[in-house]
Amino acid sequence: MLFSAELTDVKVVYNVLKSISIKEFAIFRPVEEGLKVTLDEMRCMETSAYIPREMFTMYHVTESDNNIFKVNLKTLTDILNIFGDDSHPNLKLTFKSVGSPLRLVMNHSEENITVDCEIKTMNTDEFQNPSLSEECNLNKIVVLANVFVELLQRLDNSSDDLKVTFSPEFPYFTLKSTSLSGSSEVSLNKHSDSVTIYQCKEKTDFTYAFSNIRHIIKVMHYANKVSVSTGGSGLLGFQLVITSDDKQMYVEYYVTPLFMGDD
Repeated sequence: MLFSAELTDVKVVYNVLKSISIKEFAIFRPVEEGLKVTLDEMRCMETSAYIPREMFTMYHVTESDNNIFKVNLKTLTDILNIFGDDSHPNLKLTFKSVGSPLRLVMNHSEENITVDCEIKTMNTDEFQNPSLSEECNLNKIVVLANVFVELLQRLDNSSDDLKVTFSPEFPYFTLKSTSLSGSSEVSLNKHSDSVTIYQCKEKTDFTYAFSNIRHIIKVMHYANKVSVSTGGSGLLGFQLVITSDDKQMYVEYYVTPLFMGDD
């Protein structure tokens, strides 16, 4: 058995996976520290959800280069929600070997109902697993997630572009959206009560497709804090902390710039 695990807090995992479902298929990689689920879109953006082993009531993984597989994410989330929003089922996951299906056993103890499903798995093609966070090592802000969502919602939702500026000088962190009808801008002071960390080694000014940024807003609603970071290449990273019953899972999201900033 390459991978087996049991989970009681299914709802938070379902909410996160449903929120990041920007592609049909996701790459599952069980490792000793927990389960990593990754989606990427033509190398211009990448999303990963980390479910630490502490969230599972049972977790077993066999360290192997073959312990990685691709599944249909929509099928998976449909199964996780098979009992509806108000249920609290138990989940058991098993993956025996390369080419085997991912088996899910959902048990609804209150209704005494058990659902046993298998999802076809596929091999991955030369999947690379670099630590993109190492590229976002220049500037960083850590802020309450609800505050950051509010900033994004103040901007023109019809905009095509979003410029993200880190500066060592006031107003420090700025978001500016641009559309045919004009532009809108919001800023966040590093001394704000909602900001816990502000690090700016040098001014950076990069522009991104706003549509790519919008992908991450849905999952931000479940997060407590969000870290926004960037590096010299312009790669923009979001790291989200999601807490459930004193246990935490994490989402990372990376997007590449459209072009270099004005400065």
